[in-house]
Amino acid sequence: MKSAKQKERELIVKLSNEKRTTREIASILGISKSKSAFWVKRFRDSKSLDDKKRNGRPTPLTKDKLNSIRDIIKSKVIEPKRAGITSKEVLKIIETKINRKYTLRHIQRLLHKIGLSLITPRVSHIRKDEKAQRKFRKEFKKNLSRNMWAIQS
Repeated sequence: MKSAKQKERELIVKLSNEKRTTREIASILGISKSKSAFWVKRFRDSKSLDDKKRNGRPTPLTKDKLNSIRDIIKSKVIEPKRAGITSKEVLKIIETKINRKYTLRHIQRLLHKIGLSLITPRVSHIRKDEKAQRKFRKEFKKNLSRNMWAIQS
C-alpha cells in the first residue's frame, strides 16, 4: 500500500508530464513551488520517488528495546504508593539496559517518543477553602482594570 507522500509525489510527476508548470502544480495540490520543483527534478534525474537513505549512526534503541523500557516504566508506575517516575530514574533504567549514557533532555524526548507525557503533580493544601478562593477570584476580577496578559507597550 502506498503512503500519502508517495501518492502526492506521483501526482506531482503526473501533472508535470501533462505540461503543467511547477507553480500550477503547487497551487493545484496546495504545496510549495519548491516542493513540486524538487520532486519533478528528482524524478527526471533518478526516475525514483523514494526517499534516499539518510546518513548518521543508527540508534542503539530499537523499537523492541523502547517497548521493553516502556513496560518497565509502566510496571514501576503501577506499584502501590507511587505517583510516577522521574526522568533521572528513567535515565538509570536506560543506562542499565543498553550501557549508554544520555542527557536528561534526550530522555524526555525518548519518553515523548514512546507515548509517555511529563506530568508535574500539583499538591493541594488540606485546609484550602474553596469559598474563599472563589470570593478572591471574583473580587480580583472586579478590581482589575485591564487584562493581565496584555502586551506591555
